[in-house]
Amino acid sequence: MTDWDKLADSTPILVGAGQVVQRESTTDSPMMLAAKASRCALEHAGGSGLAEAIDTISVTRLFSDSMGMKPCPFGRSDNPPASVARAIGATPAHFIYGQVGGNEPQSRLIEFSRDIARGERSVVLLTGAEAIRNQRDAERAGQAPDWNETFDPAAFPLDDRGWGDMFVTMQEVSNGLLAPMAYYALIDQARAFGARRSPAEHRAVMARLLASLSTVAAANPYAQFQVALSADEILAATPLNHLYSKRMVAQDGVNQGAALLLCSVGAARRLGIPREHWVFLQGMAEGVDYNLSERDDPACSLMGQAVLDRAFSMSGRTIEDIDLIDIYSCFACAVATTAEYLDLPVDGSRALTLTGGLPYFGGAGNNYSMHSLAEAVAQLRDGRGSCALVTSVGGILSKHGAGIYSRQPGVVDWSLADTRLVRDSLPSRPVVEKPTSGSIVSYVLNCRGGEPVQAVVLAETGEGARFVANSIEPPTVHAMAASVSAGQPVSVLSGENGALLFSLD
Repeated sequence: MTDWDKLADSTPILVGAGQVVQRESTTDSPMMLAAKASRCALEHAGGSGLAEAIDTISVTRLFSDSMGMKPCPFGRSDNPPASVARAIGATPAHFIYGQVGGNEPQSRLIEFSRDIARGERSVVLLTGAEAIRNQRDAERAGQAPDWNETFDPAAFPLDDRGWGDMFVTMQEVSNGLLAPMAYYALIDQARAFGARRSPAEHRAVMARLLASLSTVAAANPYAQFQVALSADEILAATPLNHLYSKRMVAQDGVNQGAALLLCSVGAARRLGIPREHWVFLQGMAEGVDYNLSERDDPACSLMGQAVLDRAFSMSGRTIEDIDLIDIYSCFACAVATTAEYLDLPVDGSRALTLTGGLPYFGGAGNNYSMHSLAEAVAQLRDGRGSCALVTSVGGILSKHGAGIYSRQPGVVDWSLADTRLVRDSLPSRPVVEKPTSGSIVSYVLNCRGGEPVQAVVLAETGEGARFVANSIEPPTVHAMAASVSAGQPVSVLSGENGALLFSLD
C-alpha cells in the first residue's frame, strides 16, 4: 500500500486534463480554444485557487507560426501564454511558447517535471489549440475576425523557443520532398520492401491498421471527425502519392484544444487537489534521430526504439503492464514501427490509440499529443486502465518522446533522471552531393489530380553513401508506377538549384 503522506512535496504529478472540440464554425481564435481547454483542466483537477497558483503557462506552437506555414490572415497573439493567462485569470511569472514538432507537449512535460522536482516551478499549465477550420471557413465566407492580441513585453516576458532545428536536408527539399507525406511514404515504402510486399499489398496492410484507429475516433466525444471508416473506404479516397490516400494522412482542418495541469505534490496538498486525481510519471525519455537520408535503416527510427527502451527501463515496467496505449499516428508507419518494436499486433485486434489518431480524431498541429496525454490522464483517473503509454513524434520520425503514467507513485527521482538520449551511438550514413549512379533504397511517386507526376528516390552509392534524386519524365514515372525493385540501379545527372535527376538503368 502507498503511504501517500510520505510522498515528497517535490514529486511532480498530473492532476487535471481538459479538451474541447468545435465541429461547427465559430469566430473563436486558437487561443480562445486553448483557454477553454485550460478551464476544463482546472475544473478537472479540483481543489481551489488553482488559476491564481499557476506560475508557468506553456503553449504549444501554432501551425501558423511554424516553418513553411502561411501566417493566419486574421492576426495572432504576440504572446500566446499571456492570452491564455488573461482569459483564465492567471498571473504566472513564466510565459513559454514552444518549438515546432508533435513531440512538443510531451517534451515540455518532461522539462517541467524536472523543474518541479528541483523546486524551480510549482504549478504549470500546458495547453495548445488549433482553429484552422474556423480560419478556412471564415476565409471562404469572406469574413475577417480579429484574432490580434498585444501584450507589453516588460510586463509579460515571453520565452519564445522559436522553430527549433530543421529535420530535412536541402538535397531532400530540392528533389521534391516538400510535404511530410512524401517523406513518410519513403519510410513506408522501405517497410514494404523489407516485408517483400507490393505497394498494393502494403496499402492494404496500412488501411486495416488505420481503420482500427478510425473506429476509436468514431466513439470519442472530442474527435473532430466522428466517422468510422472501413479499410476499403480509406483506400478508395483520392491518391496523394503511390501509397497514401487522402484518408491515410493527418487531417489539420480542426478546431481542437487540450490542456494539462502539472504540479508538485506539495502544491496539490496546499490547493486541496484530491489524491484520487493524482497521476504519476513512471518513466519518460526523449531523443532526436538523424535526418531520414542519413539513417542506416530508413524503415524505422533507432532513436524511437531507444527512447522506448529508456522509458520502460526507468519505469521498471514492460509492455505487458500497459493497458492504455496511444502511439503517435501521423502516418501508418509511425504507428506500425513502434507497435512492431513493442511486439504489439498491427491488425486492429488491439487498440493502439486513445484518441482515434491524427487522420481521424484530428491532426491538431503540434498539439496532438496533448490530446493523447489528456486522454491518458482522464482514463487513468476514471479507472479505465492502470498504466498508460503515450508516444510522440516530431519531424520525420525525428524527435521522439515516450511517457509511462499510472495512478501509483513511481520510483524515479525526476530532479536527477537522465531522460535525454543522444544519437552519437546510432549508425548513420553520409550524404553525397553529386552522385553519378546508385541503387534504390526507397521511393515515392507524388501525385497531382490522383495521377503520379514525379518520382523521388532515396538511393545509395556502391560505397553506402545516400542521396535523394527525382524525375518528372513520364516514361520513368510510368515505369515506376508499374514496378520497382529494391536495389534497382539508377543513373544520376546534376540539375539546377541542387536538383539531382535520375533515370532507371
